[in-house]
Amino acid sequence: MLLIYLPSASSRTEYIFDTIFNHEYGLSFRVTSDVNYFLNYQEEKINYSNKRFQNELYIHASYLLAENCIEPKSISIGKKNNTIILFPNDESCDIGFDVFAAAFYMLSRYEEYLPFSPDKYGRYNALDSVAYKNNFLQIPIVDYWLIIFKEILQNKFFSLAFKETKFKSIVTYDIDVAYKFKGRSFKRNAGATVKDVLHLDFKNILHRYKTLFHENKDPWDTYDYLKKIITQNNLSSLFFFLLADNSINDRNLHYKNPEMIELITKIKTFSEIGIHPSFKSSALLEKIGEEKKRLEDISGEIITRSRQHFLKFTLPETYNALIDAGIEEDYSMGFPYEPGFRAGTSKPFYFYDLKYEKLTGLKIFPITFMEGSFINSKLSNGEIVRAVAGLIKEVKNVEGTLISIWHNHTVSDTKEFKNLKYIHEWMIEAIVETNNFSK
Repeated sequence: MLLIYLPSASSRTEYIFDTIFNHEYGLSFRVTSDVNYFLNYQEEKINYSNKRFQNELYIHASYLLAENCIEPKSISIGKKNNTIILFPNDESCDIGFDVFAAAFYMLSRYEEYLPFSPDKYGRYNALDSVAYKNNFLQIPIVDYWLIIFKEILQNKFFSLAFKETKFKSIVTYDIDVAYKFKGRSFKRNAGATVKDVLHLDFKNILHRYKTLFHENKDPWDTYDYLKKIITQNNLSSLFFFLLADNSINDRNLHYKNPEMIELITKIKTFSEIGIHPSFKSSALLEKIGEEKKRLEDISGEIITRSRQHFLKFTLPETYNALIDAGIEEDYSMGFPYEPGFRAGTSKPFYFYDLKYEKLTGLKIFPITFMEGSFINSKLSNGEIVRAVAGLIKEVKNVEGTLISIWHNHTVSDTKEFKNLKYIHEWMIEAIVETNNFSK
């Protein structure tokens, strides 16, 4: 069994050791602060301190994991094996950087607990992140660090048996507005019609009323298409339903609307489902539990998966509210306007509450990209394909989990989204090809 020497243990070291050795590597380990016991130990051992002993793998410890405060840091940047690293060390360190502090800084989202200038929706801005500023947001940097560390461990300790990991993918869909016309109240359709008249959009008026009188299929009713593409390709999928009280940023059908109930009942026959807590829930946290119960009452299932509407959350308050509501998995960890790896990883990890310095059982599934990142990017289809291909390649390189976000309307045949439907279908083909290659 691997032994780690640590002069003084903390909840931070407990968390990051468990994340790396147990969840990522599948290795058994234990920690000791007894120097003599460590020196006399004859099996594999790591010294994580400020002083080298002998015959061990030595990692020079930086300050971060010994602290129990949150304060602005001047993060040192370096390179190892052509990979950007944080918390670089001198040559006395066998790995060249404090991999534990670096991984903890990214996974805990340390920088998001510090004061920041929010965007117009009150969210942490990708442009302020250390990953964006140092050009590694599109790289699952933590996963690469752990590959470097694994290779060093394998070269030092031949008997260690690491668990295997394989590329995975989960296609996810947010149902913010279930239908463009269908299921809407007379008042909402009348108001929308007035707007169409003012904009001289008579084609939209015609389509609206043909849909309402069942002559046309609703343009955003893409669910048969999605069912076919998911089932034929044997894809793992998740649909998140917004069941909020109506507001300016929460505009789905009412949760008691028969069309909404029928849709949820239909989707759960071929996909996993989760709650999409409202924009308001990030401020009124009790709404998470209320909205989750609505989905449970409709579906007849216990709901354990969640993703915040607008990807709007506050650390640690939103995640603690999810835990209190019985959520076990969150799929919000990503930036709305920038594709890439917000926490530096493409692999699920557990939420660490930095404010209260405690480990939790909430599992975070980081997203790779949201299609909305490309809507206003002015990129051509070819450029978007290359960007998505690059992200798929990065996730495959580290045998991670590719999680994409789409919406029912962005995979429709409506003129404004036809290019995204093409990207969606191309991505599905690329995922299938990558899955087949991984077998």
